[in-house]
Amino acid sequence: MSMLSSPSGTSERVWSLVALLRELDGTISRADAAAWLNPEFKKDEQTIGEKPMAFQQVLGAATSMGAVLTVGHELQLNPTCGAETYQAFADWLYDHLIGLAAEEKDAVLLELLAWVACESARRQNHGWLLELNNNEFADKAQKGLPPGADDDGDRRMNSVKVPFWRRWLVFLGLTEEIAVIPQYQVDMARRLRREIARLDIERETSIAAEDFLRTLRQRMPFIDGGRMYSEAAKRINFSPDPFQLSPILSEALRDLHDDGTLELQVLGDMSSNYRLARNATHIVSSFYAVSVRGGA
Repeated sequence: MSMLSSPSGTSERVWSLVALLRELDGTISRADAAAWLNPEFKKDEQTIGEKPMAFQQVLGAATSMGAVLTVGHELQLNPTCGAETYQAFADWLYDHLIGLAAEEKDAVLLELLAWVACESARRQNHGWLLELNNNEFADKAQKGLPPGADDDGDRRMNSVKVPFWRRWLVFLGLTEEIAVIPQYQVDMARRLRREIARLDIERETSIAAEDFLRTLRQRMPFIDGGRMYSEAAKRINFSPDPFQLSPILSEALRDLHDDGTLELQVLGDMSSNYRLARNATHIVSSFYAVSVRGGA
């Protein structure tokens, strides 16, 4: 199973399995793990237990991402998955996903985000996402993805997988769940803030915009100019202006500027400035350098 073909394998449930393995020194029998995660209970004098397929999907997602290994009837925690907290687990999974080759089954999570960012740049807005239902979005997305199929032989993206893709992006800090319809909004500010905190760069120092973005692309290959983004641009026959940033990256940078994580530094109307997507309500429309604050 891949992560997206395992609908019951949510981030919370996979983390529960990882945390259980950590508590038991990294090893547990498959039967015991199923019993821990899906305990039976009595209702109206009947014993009720979750269907076995639910645990199978949790295990499918966990093994697909490589967090858990199966050895005979035993489950073992991948020694590289040293996640002690839910956030650390999100970071571990993120690090795993950005290293996948485009054709690998779970690469679709970030490859699809790269296409969304690229298509939004081509249109210079991301409102088009609100106009599509899951079927329409999946059909368009399938055309924008690298070739390949899921391990179940199905398309890499279909209408059933779309909600689970969005939920995984929420876990990774690349989408936000909001109390309106549609329920999700692509917003990478949380992950951008997290990756800036993890960058080994000087704080409180002016860094040329190109140098900052070049460093950031290594950690976020789906943003403007990144490996995944550039390949997505080729697939949709889009030639990005290297100095015009996509709406999705622009809004994330503005959010971090507003909350004091970084400062987008402005110097006149220089032709070498990086231009942000239009936002009539925000004072910053372009920048030539970035300063990361000391607390970031």
